[in-house]
Amino acid sequence: MADLFMVFDVESIGLHGEGFAVGYVVIDRGGTVLEERTYACDPDTAAGLPKDRRWVDANVPKLAHPEASHPASTPTDVRAEFWNRWLHWKAQGAALVADCCWPVEARFLAACVDDCRPVRDWGGPYPLHDLASVLLAVGRDPLATNDRLPSELPAHHPLNDARQSARLLLDALAVAPGVLGTPESSTARPEAVVPTPKE
Repeated sequence: MADLFMVFDVESIGLHGEGFAVGYVVIDRGGTVLEERTYACDPDTAAGLPKDRRWVDANVPKLAHPEASHPASTPTDVRAEFWNRWLHWKAQGAALVADCCWPVEARFLAACVDDCRPVRDWGGPYPLHDLASVLLAVGRDPLATNDRLPSELPAHHPLNDARQSARLLLDALAVAPGVLGTPESSTARPEAVVPTPKE
């Protein structure tokens, strides 16, 4: 039963192009942020269609440096760095969560595995949790455009998007604490729990 969540977001060259940036935040059910990072490389090093590159250029903040907390050289490096942190938090019992994770985040994870087969064949999330399904389960519109806190701006920065998803996840768990396997001994959290950095 998950009490830790690694909530992540990927920016890619279009829906089906290669991911060039990933941001994540690790939270517990009380909203404490245990870790958050961004790994990013130059989008020009990622595979994708010209029309999708134009969208990235117009909408995604520059992430390679210094905005990325951990700049990387290539998409393969981005995936390797993320995978290492995922394995670390998986070992701590974290569940992996993304918002509407098909196709971008799902493709990113598949690429992580493809980079190092068969070593990574069994290292992925089981299951991969979708925030949209959690929101649907508590009666909320999974496709709604939600307001953002200052720490969640600008949009399309993967860490900011992950922060927003983490907040929405905590809010949904407060409404229905049985979602995602809350232990029976746990009590419902107050509504609108906002992630807070660890001191």
